[in-house]
Amino acid sequence: MTCLLCQTVLSSELTLPKIFSFQRLNNSKVCRKCFNRFVKLSDMKTCRYCGRRIFGNLNDPCQDCIKWQHYFKKPFANRALFEYNDAMRAYMKQYKFLGDYRLRNVFNRLIVSELKAMRCPVVVIPVNESTLQERGFNQVLGLCEGIQPVNCLRTRQGKKESRQSEKNRLQRLNVNQPFELIDHESELIREKTIVVVDDVYTTGTTIRHAAGLLYRAGARCVKGFTLAR
Repeated sequence: MTCLLCQTVLSSELTLPKIFSFQRLNNSKVCRKCFNRFVKLSDMKTCRYCGRRIFGNLNDPCQDCIKWQHYFKKPFANRALFEYNDAMRAYMKQYKFLGDYRLRNVFNRLIVSELKAMRCPVVVIPVNESTLQERGFNQVLGLCEGIQPVNCLRTRQGKKESRQSEKNRLQRLNVNQPFELIDHESELIREKTIVVVDDVYTTGTTIRHAAGLLYRAGARCVKGFTLAR
C-alpha cells in the first residue's frame, strides 16, 4: 500500500507506537511525514466560537466572531480539527478541485469517529447540481462516509452563483442565502441538537446560512463541525 499523498510505500510492520499513534486514526492511508504536515487545532489555543487558532484570551471571541455576534443572534459554535495551512490547502486542491475521491480516506475515519462521539443528527452542507455533475461527488459527504446524515438542505434553484472558493472574502460575506429546506425531511431535526458539517470554515457565512435554516426548522441547538479552519 502507498501513501495517498506522496505515493511512498507504507510499512506493513505493526508496532506499539503505530497502534497508539496517528495511524490508529487515519487507518494508515498516509505516511507519518505527510500526516504531520497537518496542524491539529486540539493542540492549540482556539476561538471557542469558530475554532480558529488564537493567541489571546480563550474566553474572548476572535475578531471575526465579534462581528458575527451583531448579525447572527442564535447560539452557534464551530469546532475544526485542523488549521488551514499550506498542507491542507494542497490537500483540498487535490481532493476537492482536482476530484481525487480517494483522498476522502485521509480524514474519513477520524471525522466519522468524532461525529459518532457527538451523538447528534448530522446535516452535511450540500453542493449545487452543476458542481456535483462537474466534480462527481459532494466532498463533505465523502469525508463523512459511514455517517447517515439528515438530508434536509439543498441548494436553491435559480440563478447560478460562482463557487465560494472563487470569491474573495467580502463577496463571501455578502452572499445571499444559498440553501433551502426540504420540508418532509426537516421534521427530523425538530427540537434536536444538530451538527452541521462542512469541509473548511473560511468566513463562516456558508455554515451560518445552513444553521439559520435549521433553527428556522425547529432545531433546539445547532453546532458546526469542519475539517479545517
